[in-house]
Amino acid sequence: MWHAGGVSDEDRLTRAQARTIVGRVFKMAAPFRKTIYLSFVCVMMTTATTLSAPIIVRHGIDAGIRAKNPGELNKSVVLYLIVVSLTYAFGRLLFVFVNRTGESFLRVLRLAVFKQMQRQSMAFFDRNKTGVLVARMTADIESMSELVQFGLLQFLSAALMLIFSIIVLLLLSWQLTIVALIVMPILVLASIKFQRDSNKAYLVVRERVGANLSALQEGITTVRVIQAYAQEDEVNRKFQISNRSLFAAHEKSVRVSTWYFALIEFSGVLASGLMIGIGGWFVHRGTVTLGTVVAFVLLLSSLFDPVQQLSQLYNTVQSAGAALNKLFSILDAVPEVDEHPAAIELPKTGELKVTGVLFAYDASP
Repeated sequence: MWHAGGVSDEDRLTRAQARTIVGRVFKMAAPFRKTIYLSFVCVMMTTATTLSAPIIVRHGIDAGIRAKNPGELNKSVVLYLIVVSLTYAFGRLLFVFVNRTGESFLRVLRLAVFKQMQRQSMAFFDRNKTGVLVARMTADIESMSELVQFGLLQFLSAALMLIFSIIVLLLLSWQLTIVALIVMPILVLASIKFQRDSNKAYLVVRERVGANLSALQEGITTVRVIQAYAQEDEVNRKFQISNRSLFAAHEKSVRVSTWYFALIEFSGVLASGLMIGIGGWFVHRGTVTLGTVVAFVLLLSSLFDPVQQLSQLYNTVQSAGAALNKLFSILDAVPEVDEHPAAIELPKTGELKVTGVLFAYDASP
């Protein structure tokens, strides 16, 4: 299962920093604007076709089965198959467009950061450790890659699906919409708590992984010294402590996910039960139709799933934003020693003549 990333308090972006980074990202993504627009169109179409399927089922039940009209029922079946096919087609195009745009942006970002590093003076590399710079090109780019390959697609779809699901539910029946939203406060509060707890758990896991790798590296690289002083048992004891600590961190992370997803399942079952029970009473009174109740039950997943996805994606978006902030700090670094604007372009091949160069030791003692 894909695990959302986390971000520490010191790396968390302010609103001003977030606006600045978003603006710079849009400027860098200008060459791919056409594909971005096509992706947005595909998101809209996928959302529309997904939400229209339960409405077609509603029509088939009310105008076909309940009215004993085989023609309307057959029409609904054909329309449903067309909508499902369109959902698949637009979803596939969306996946291709988003990943193509994202990978192209990452390629441009990698080249820009690497080129900027090549322009820096030696003092820049004295101030910045090589491992940190390598992490900028690997770990931070990987954070962006996770957002591009997994998060961005789901984030756009989930946000639009949540908004339009509520609109469709209200248009079908405001009474049943109130019933559907009864469990929403529980879901929202649980998602907020999960976002915070999972972020803390992820940061602890990341810290323990680093400590465990450090202990492993020290145990391997200094094995001769360890054996020379007969410290194998002590080193094994320290590694067992580090490994046990990492296991405990992973176990806590699993517990956080377990209670949240169990609560999500319970909320979905509770909402479906309320919808069927209260909806059946509304049908008996003639307030709504049977097809409307069935459509609401089918639309519940479109209402609850986006909340769950957005809570999981929040940390990934924050982590990617922090990574972009670090990468932009390298792009903004001004070289201390830069080429002269009027520098003479020398040929790449030819003889190198050195004249008038003297070397001597000082005669004074």
